[in-house]
Amino acid sequence: MNDETVIVEAFEDRLDAYIELVEEAAAWLWARGVRQWRPGEHRAARPELLTKLRRGVLILATKGGALAGGCLLTEITPSCWPDTSDDALYLSGLVVARWAAGRDWGGRILDEAMRAAQRRGKARLRLDCWDGNGFLKQYYRAQGFQDKGRVKESDYWVRLFERRI
Repeated sequence: MNDETVIVEAFEDRLDAYIELVEEAAAWLWARGVRQWRPGEHRAARPELLTKLRRGVLILATKGGALAGGCLLTEITPSCWPDTSDDALYLSGLVVARWAAGRDWGGRILDEAMRAAQRRGKARLRLDCWDGNGFLKQYYRAQGFQDKGRVKESDYWVRLFERRI
């Protein structure tokens, strides 16, 4: 069996596989009382995710051909950011498969996201996350992201993070 680890840029042909991985993570989170991603919302948001992808790229990680994780990068500024920046790439939906958890896949995916942003001439990588997830906020800080404050988005608060490249 091929046990090769690969992290690559991917495009529209892999979007559905990525969405299914996010949906699995959403179901797992909700089963544990973490209301970060509502099950079904990423499938329903496929048209929006496709629009973002067409102005960006997917970063996907595989191990032995199995999808281990990924994230979506886009040049489209999310509505929660109070400013727009031509020198930033925006990351969303960082996800790691349950079987791959605890093996620093998230860190490796973030490193590849930084390289992808650099290849596109960007100076910053930005992201936001649900402000109620203390673990995730600490994780992004440990990965070198600076806390840029919190803002209200719809009916909940999000925390903004940015990392210079």
